[in-house]
Amino acid sequence: MNNILKYNTVLILKLLVFGSFYSQSIESRLILKEGNNSYKKGDFKNSSNSYINSIAEDQNNLDAIYNNGNSYMMSGDFQGARENFNNYISKSKSNTDKAKAHYNIGNSYLTQYAKETKEGGQPSSEYLESAVNEYKKSLRHNSKDSDARYNLSYALKMMQNQQNKDQNKKDQQNKDQDKKEQENKEQENKDQQNKDQDKKEQENKNQDKKEQENKDQENKEEDKKEPKEKKPNESKEQAIKNLDAINGDEEKVLLKVNRKKGNQKKKSKTKDW
Repeated sequence: MNNILKYNTVLILKLLVFGSFYSQSIESRLILKEGNNSYKKGDFKNSSNSYINSIAEDQNNLDAIYNNGNSYMMSGDFQGARENFNNYISKSKSNTDKAKAHYNIGNSYLTQYAKETKEGGQPSSEYLESAVNEYKKSLRHNSKDSDARYNLSYALKMMQNQQNKDQNKKDQQNKDQDKKEQENKEQENKDQQNKDQDKKEQENKNQDKKEQENKDQENKEEDKKEPKEKKPNESKEQAIKNLDAINGDEEKVLLKVNRKKGNQKKKSKTKDW
């Protein structure tokens, strides 16, 4: 089996393109070769088309299936890449080849996570979990693969960082929610206090108004009544004097009356001729 490409980044994300021929048909091998030439030139669209045509000629052309996964990977179609790699794993009999396919599937998840993060998105942490699982599968098929071991360690570290980040975000959200609920509760208490105060003030105003209306009504009714003559306050001694004065006046009047009667009798005795 000949490797015609080994792709590496800082994360050691390698893609291996096979060039073995197994029991491929002649037509399928020729188309596969065309695809490999396009792949080397970086023309991943044409290389993918060639690999698809090669598979159409021979569905068991494992090199075409694997290399098509590489083409999808390089063009950013991570889901398409994983489908081809999984198809390859289901047909391959070699543990070493299966290890490489699992490794590349892990790379697809890790690369997709990094790409979406770089673009300012919020990629799912499931990408990291899936990458970890694929690297573990790769090491089960080939425990000597140092690249798979390195990428597994790296993915685990990224997953832990993401979990910490998610937990911190959740804690902050809970903290903000608690703060908001406390502020709402305090505002509700304040509003209720203001409402009670307004109610009390209104009740006091109504009471004052009612008392004033009652007072005004009393004054109005009092004004309608006839004024009563007020007698001056007299002392006991003054009352006795006034009574004596009245009695004395009556005696004088009687005396005058009696005198007048007497005079009238005397005059009656004298004849006026």
